[in-house]
Amino acid sequence: MRFKSGFLVGLGAGYVLGTRAGQERYQQIADAARAFMDNPGVQRLSGEVNKTVAVSKDRVTDAAKGKVEQASTGLQEQAGKAKEFVTSKVGAKKEDTDLDGTKRPEPGMTPAGTVPSTTGPATDKLP
Repeated sequence: MRFKSGFLVGLGAGYVLGTRAGQERYQQIADAARAFMDNPGVQRLSGEVNKTVAVSKDRVTDAAKGKVEQASTGLQEQAGKAKEFVTSKVGAKKEDTDLDGTKRPEPGMTPAGTVPSTTGPATDKLP
């Protein structure tokens, strides 16, 4: 609550001082800003900053393009491998293998290829 009331007091004080200063003070500030921007040293510095930004932008753009191409190539390779894998598995006999390429057990056999036990687990006789 104190923040809101402090903000409103500051806003009110700024409004009052701003309206008292009026158009004349605004013109003084605008003229000072124009004089600063017209200074040859500021213009030279501004030009150097613009050149640096342009060169940096080009470097970043080139680096980003390289990374995108690298990622695209990697994804194309992975997609090709996946396509080959699926194609090779679809071409295999469905009765003999699962989609992951493992051989299916013959009827009556466990996945390990052994005959299942018919006796069940050993139990002790209870007294």
